[in-house]
Amino acid sequence: MSDSTSPFPVRDYLHPRFWPTWVGLGMLWLTAKLPYPAINALGKTLGLLGYALMPARRRIVRTNLRLAFPEFDKQTLRRTIRENFHSTAMAIFESGLAWWGSERRLKSLYRVEGLEHLLEAEAQGKGVLLLGGHYTTLEISGKFLACHVEGLRPTYKRAHNPLFEAVMVHNRNRMLDGLIRSRDMRDILRNLKQKKIVWYAPDQDFGNRASVFAPFMGVPAATLTLTARIAKASGAPLVPFYSERLPGNQGYRIRIGPVISAFPTGDDVQDATLINQAIEEQVRRTPAQYLWAHRRYRTRPDWEPKLYKVRRRKALKRYSRLLFLLALPITLYTLWTALRNRDRRYLIERFGLGNADIRADIQLHAASIGEFNAALPLIRLLQHNHPALQILITMNTPSSRRVAEKQLGDSVKYHYLPVDWQWSINRYMQRVRPQCLLIMETELWPNLYEYCFQHGIKNIIINGRLSRRTTESSKFVQQILRHTLEYTYKVLTRSEEDQQHYLALSGPRKIKLMGNIKYASITLPRDSMIELTRPYVLAASTRNDEEKLIVESWLKLATPRPLLVIAPRHIHRLNNILDSLKPRSLNIAVRSRQEPITAETDIYIADTFGELAGFIAGAEFVLMGGGFKPHGGQNILEVARAGKAVIFGQYMDNFRAEAKDLLAAGGAIQVDNEADLVEAIKTLLEDRQQRERMGAHARAFIEANHDIAERYLDELQKLCPVLKRG
Repeated sequence: MSDSTSPFPVRDYLHPRFWPTWVGLGMLWLTAKLPYPAINALGKTLGLLGYALMPARRRIVRTNLRLAFPEFDKQTLRRTIRENFHSTAMAIFESGLAWWGSERRLKSLYRVEGLEHLLEAEAQGKGVLLLGGHYTTLEISGKFLACHVEGLRPTYKRAHNPLFEAVMVHNRNRMLDGLIRSRDMRDILRNLKQKKIVWYAPDQDFGNRASVFAPFMGVPAATLTLTARIAKASGAPLVPFYSERLPGNQGYRIRIGPVISAFPTGDDVQDATLINQAIEEQVRRTPAQYLWAHRRYRTRPDWEPKLYKVRRRKALKRYSRLLFLLALPITLYTLWTALRNRDRRYLIERFGLGNADIRADIQLHAASIGEFNAALPLIRLLQHNHPALQILITMNTPSSRRVAEKQLGDSVKYHYLPVDWQWSINRYMQRVRPQCLLIMETELWPNLYEYCFQHGIKNIIINGRLSRRTTESSKFVQQILRHTLEYTYKVLTRSEEDQQHYLALSGPRKIKLMGNIKYASITLPRDSMIELTRPYVLAASTRNDEEKLIVESWLKLATPRPLLVIAPRHIHRLNNILDSLKPRSLNIAVRSRQEPITAETDIYIADTFGELAGFIAGAEFVLMGGGFKPHGGQNILEVARAGKAVIFGQYMDNFRAEAKDLLAAGGAIQVDNEADLVEAIKTLLEDRQQRERMGAHARAFIEANHDIAERYLDELQKLCPVLKRG
């Protein structure tokens, strides 16, 4: 706190960056010399300019007034908004009057009522908490009150502009007894102990921290509990203080109310309500003279819809610009995928278009077939426990849609998730309007999550997984992930490792360890097993370059060998696979061509859609692709569920938890190179008991975790209001 008699340190603020502020302060000093009617006219002019040129602030004021005064008709609302801009502009010129206007001149502009209440409170000898609100007359009312009250020390919040703050602090110190930082509880208590009058205005939104929700003008508002804590610690009485600008050029009225009795009550919400009610009294008298340009209702209780437009983070703006620059390749890829799959819906829906009725209570997004299969037990439980629930399933690929439609039929609605452009997400979500959005695993789409945050849609990540590589990615990517998780309601993780990865990017309140939902049991139809004319070993979900590695290892085994069936992850790679195997002059049959299996057939390529589970069920054991080369691995739990032994490679980054658990259960073998792969295949081919024992261990492990879907449902019923009602 500076000495009120010390000169202003002009030399500290001579840098050119302060020159525009100096010009503004100089003009403000000049206006303080004008007659009050002229200042009032300037306020009206500046208010009209602000109303016309500041649409964002105008929207905030309109939103606040609509909430606080729902009884206002359109004409009254419009008039009050204009008056509020005039009142706010006047506050600027009144600052000049308060700082540089003479007391003799100002004396004729105001009157003070209720000083006896303040004297009564002072007589208690414990200091006084003077409760004010952010009325637009705040600055000049302090000047007026200081002329009648000794020992007045207001609290204040630092300004963003260093020069403006220095001028403000210097002038307030001249006209008052000193200043206190608004969050400095120790200094506040010290001043009250010295029997000072601490002027305190707790009616701004400081977020959830140290706040409770109490009604302000009939709307729940985050309200600081600090006032009650100060009153309790100091024993100081709480006295309400009001100020208003009178119509025309009549000046100002200052009112001091009686001590608020029985404060604090010991109940934070009740105390906050009493404070808000005291401030409301003046707001209702002069609706246009409150600081409505402040986002008073910014913090919402329990993920309620946001009342103001969320200020976009810089990283998310860059993300959106990058996505816009990628519009052409994204459009071409979408068109190519739609044509290749002969799916017109894919082209329309990926851009957020279409007129189908997709209104739903719950939207569940499963990007791929694997994620849909993992979510299927949970979907079945939702349907069983909440039969009236409208569910929308979204996906990213035509193949996953075909699987979903085959499994669930018309019991749910379907839609492709639009590309994460703001316009496509907004259009799409306005049609769905879900109460909860459930996201499987790692689908973090910033614009989608931001929309949910803005509109109070509880978005919950199910079976959340996050690789170490993602958490250690570039600074830009980490910023995007952090902001996206800020807009996430809850993350239910599949493993402790994933939980730690999420905790590196978000606070612990949002993260909860649940377990891997892929362990949930789905009973396959008995006739789903595919039996061929010869026993076979299945190489499942193979990726680029893996077929060649597996076949090279296979050919090193002694003859006679069983049939090797290759089921590639992407069936459109058939020609590439055949080309890679051509030098070996093998006898290869292709299922899509209906080529028969004979005694001479070496390899059978199962390049058909929707038959992988059947081939797994009929195989002697399985070589799971995706992990022999650095592709991140594939889901091995379907193999375990079928009671089959499985061999996989070292590159299981995306399925690290599943691989670790299945290895520990004795249901799998992991290999690091081609020699290990040959040895593992040889061992299982020669020892039927071992492969059956491994398959039994794998199935037992899955069955031990069969209730994981029920545990997820129990948690969701606590989080989603629409499920609570069911």
